[in-house]
Amino acid sequence: MSDDKKKVGKADRDRVSRNEPYEVDRIAKKHQMPAPLVEKIIEQVGPMRRDVEKKLEDMKKNRK
Repeated sequence: MSDDKKKVGKADRDRVSRNEPYEVDRIAKKHQMPAPLVEKIIEQVGPMRRDVEKKLEDMKKNRK
């Protein structure tokens, strides 16, 4: 189901839709990670943005 751009609010900003390429690409670019990896992380931790971003940050820290 595609995102209704007219219904924007906290609940929409709190989540990342794996089915919306622009949302995945935005987070991938922000964290300098490949989009397929971001999709895999969304699948693992769920759609909550804070969980996805925390996992990406943890991965970046462990990579150094």
